[in-house]
Amino acid sequence: MPSCFEHNTTYFWQEGKKNLHDCLRIAFEAAKTHDVTTIVIFTGIGEGIRAAHQDFISQEQYSHIRLVAVTFPHGHPHPHDVPAEDVEWMSKNDISLIRAHLPFDPIRAQYQGHGILGQDFSLLGNVVSIFGGGMSLAIQAVLMACDAGVVLKGDHVISLTSDTAILVRSAPTSNLLTDFIVREIFCKAVLMDISKKEINPIASDTPPITEPDTPKLIEG
Repeated sequence: MPSCFEHNTTYFWQEGKKNLHDCLRIAFEAAKTHDVTTIVIFTGIGEGIRAAHQDFISQEQYSHIRLVAVTFPHGHPHPHDVPAEDVEWMSKNDISLIRAHLPFDPIRAQYQGHGILGQDFSLLGNVVSIFGGGMSLAIQAVLMACDAGVVLKGDHVISLTSDTAILVRSAPTSNLLTDFIVREIFCKAVLMDISKKEINPIASDTPPITEPDTPKLIEG
């Protein structure tokens, strides 16, 4: 048995939804290569799940792959949500939709300045984000799916957002530091124009980001 193997990593110049279709293509091709049968998608409005089902699951070579959708919990300050018709469509197509508290999000105190519960995990989310804003969501998606029992501990699955796709060994949140493993990174953004407000020097048509509070979508 060889002591190493090679697998390409694709780097996108920018973060965000403009990379969604390429990210899906890369993830499905990797699933076929690695014989992975479950793809977990963190989605804000359901777009990534629909695209995965219509553009890839519809192909015979990918029809055996199971999709799992993970999204923000009810009451989360995210400006968008998965439409009711998409929730119904997922149910009809046997696609599990998981809504839960994100493991790396803190539980906030009632009064500002009274401390933040679970702050250690929120800092962990910030650390993971040095690899890109999508990396934290891709990891949390699998933790949430495993917490819900939709993905089993030890399963190898591919998790993706709109610009990041990774192969991981699954574990529940309680076993994140002991059992969760990121095996491979198939694609990610090389410049972090959304999560860290970098300006892309390559894309001349990309204006500087002057509104840091404007919500942008980085999930699938």
